[in-house]
Amino acid sequence: MRIEKKEFITEVWEAASLSELCADIKAYGEPCMLLVHTGAAISKDAAFPCDTPFITAAAVSGEADSELTSCFDLVIPEEESEAFTEKLFKDKTPFQVREINKCFIAARKGTQEEILECESRAFYRLMAAKNGGGCNE
Repeated sequence: MRIEKKEFITEVWEAASLSELCADIKAYGEPCMLLVHTGAAISKDAAFPCDTPFITAAAVSGEADSELTSCFDLVIPEEESEAFTEKLFKDKTPFQVREINKCFIAARKGTQEEILECESRAFYRLMAAKNGGGCNE
């Protein structure tokens, strides 16, 4: 398995199975997104963990295997993965990306009320940072 860490994204290639991806989550660092280039040979021997502190995305070529892709938060066509991630994080500060990421994580596992509460807190923190003031957490 090959791992490449960037500012907001950790990319993984040549993973043999989902359990290999799950084996050492710490090896990915602290990305906002884990982008897994699935290829055709990745084995679906385990469910990818849904409690990761980052967004999980599968970059797939051709026809996506729904059993495999259902383990990820996002599914991106392989040929669009670089442009997608560049656009997603373009012109954002690390603080902004972390706040947005918290909302995505809340959407994965929270109720509608929890998601709205998370988005509201993030909005006020982002506005406070932009305006140089305090925020009401």
